[in-house]
Amino acid sequence: MDEEQQIIQEPVQEPAPEKQSDKTQAILTAVSPLVAVFFGGSAGVNIIPPLICWLVWKDANPLVDKVGKNILNAQISWAIYTVAACLSCLILIGFVLAPVVVIAWIVFSIIAAVKAANGNYDYVAPFTIKFLK
Repeated sequence: MDEEQQIIQEPVQEPAPEKQSDKTQAILTAVSPLVAVFFGGSAGVNIIPPLICWLVWKDANPLVDKVGKNILNAQISWAIYTVAACLSCLILIGFVLAPVVVIAWIVFSIIAAVKAANGNYDYVAPFTIKFLK
């Protein structure tokens, strides 16, 4: 009976609470693609800031690993869509499609940053192809 009570009375290990710096790094990773917008980056440049954040912080911070993969998948997808839309300018539909794709990329990047800032680290932008698992 004493052995049963000892087993029952052993404390259960709860996951460690998230530190504020972990949350800040995850938010910075989510916001980082918007840096490309402010510097006039073209398709593909939007991948560099979140890639840097993810590579630097992913091992030390599981939130950055989760958010970084989602953001990188979205940014790679949107870079592909932007290049495809620009190439379709050759057949005239791209003149309408390219601005729509760029505006959608900016809007969905802002939504992802806001979701991360509000603690929703599982948000995946629409039309995202899953490259990193």
